[in-house]
Amino acid sequence: MPFSIIRYYLYLDDEQAVFDNFASILKDNGIHYQHSSYSRKLTINDPEQFFYELESAKIKIFVAKLHQTDSSWAELLGIFTALEEKAVIQDELLLGKVSVLIASGLPWESLLSTSRSLLAYKTTEDIEIDQGKMARLNGPWPIKEVFYVCTLEEANKANSTLFGYKLAILEAKLINLRMISGLFRDRRNTINAEKELLDDKLSNILHSHLVSEHGSLGEVEELEDQIQELSASYGIIAGDYSVVLDGCNHISSLLNSISRQIDSEIAIQVKPELKAKLLEPYQRRLQELINCAEELRISRENHQAAIEVVRSKIDIMNGRANIATQEQIRNLMELNISMQKQSLVFQYAAGLIEFIVLAYYSHSLWSHLAHDAYLAIPAWIQFVFVMAFSGNTVYTTHLLSEYMQGEVHVKRKLIFSIIPLIAIFITVLIASSLLSINTAH
Repeated sequence: MPFSIIRYYLYLDDEQAVFDNFASILKDNGIHYQHSSYSRKLTINDPEQFFYELESAKIKIFVAKLHQTDSSWAELLGIFTALEEKAVIQDELLLGKVSVLIASGLPWESLLSTSRSLLAYKTTEDIEIDQGKMARLNGPWPIKEVFYVCTLEEANKANSTLFGYKLAILEAKLINLRMISGLFRDRRNTINAEKELLDDKLSNILHSHLVSEHGSLGEVEELEDQIQELSASYGIIAGDYSVVLDGCNHISSLLNSISRQIDSEIAIQVKPELKAKLLEPYQRRLQELINCAEELRISRENHQAAIEVVRSKIDIMNGRANIATQEQIRNLMELNISMQKQSLVFQYAAGLIEFIVLAYYSHSLWSHLAHDAYLAIPAWIQFVFVMAFSGNTVYTTHLLSEYMQGEVHVKRKLIFSIIPLIAIFITVLIASSLLSINTAH
């Protein structure tokens, strides 16, 4: 009876050198190379032994077929093991390994019994295929090596393409799904731990700062620091939420792709129960990610709300501080107005004293320097000129003082005040001189 084994080795580009060496060893043992296009038209019962390579979703697939007419699956598995040991192909180098054990002309129950005892797999899942029967042997999760048992009544294009190409691609998609779901499982665990820490920090901030009734400057600065922490936490949560959503979309897309491929494959009829069982671990991972995304969304909203609450409290505290500051400013302004009023009183008093002193001394100086002319001038004229001279002098000195302090806008007033002052001085000087001459004659 003919026995065959088709084995798919799934690996990444990093291990290409190992499989190049494996290809050389297979050639040395009479197993020849076929182009990958042969995978869609190989004849399952063909005694020819060969290998070729495929690729799916950046996963390399090395396909090798061994065939013996007067042999057994145990002997073929032993040959594979010897060849793998010679090429140093270790399980750690592989993403996965799939073996399809094919036989013809033997009762199906006998083949199942043989495969169970040979592989120590206790349960199988039956799959209907075109012109034959097939079963998937269940191993422990996570699955590292998969076995299929198959018997064919007739090898045709549909089942040949299934074993030569489509089953390998399907297993590659399952492995890709397993890798991605495992990656996002680890990320989810990390994100959950990080979210718990951030939520605890949020709770502490709300408890320690928002219950406070004081509004000191130090507390405002501390709350502003807390806003910075909350904003940083919000950014982390938002980033984690995006990562988890990406994982949900990625896994969901792969699950849909695998489900469509299983449903559309004409060579096999997979029961809904088997498909559900096959995809159940990944559906569970997807649901875990969906739950994690929802928790992150709630946490993100909580952080946003906390930021708004803290900002509102800072605004209230700043408003209170501004009111207190404005009250102090108002008091200062009132004090300043009072001081200005007192200053005006003092200025008026000083100006009056200055005027009186200047009038007294200018009158005395006039009477001593031009005594004869002074006696000849009527008293009311003396009074008018002394008052005009003293008042104008006081006004001019005040304008000059402002101008010297930088008040340039008083320049015009200063000029107009100096002109009459000079005129008065010259008038008094000329009049005193003329009258002194006249009284002397």
